[in-house]
Amino acid sequence: MPANDATQAPIYHTLVQEQGDVVATARETAEEIKQTAEDVLDFSTPTRVGAPAGPAS
Repeated sequence: MPANDATQAPIYHTLVQEQGDVVATARETAEEIKQTAEDVLDFSTPTRVGAPAGPAS
């Protein structure tokens, strides 16, 4: 059942009107956090523990 199907869950429609769509807001926030984490954390080049972070001399 889709979360926004007011015919099957009329209370949901009322709650969304009163409180806002908390589920949609949480979903959007989670997606933003996921994108931020992907931008900040780069696991594409594994490094050894204790290995220097810069280019090899």
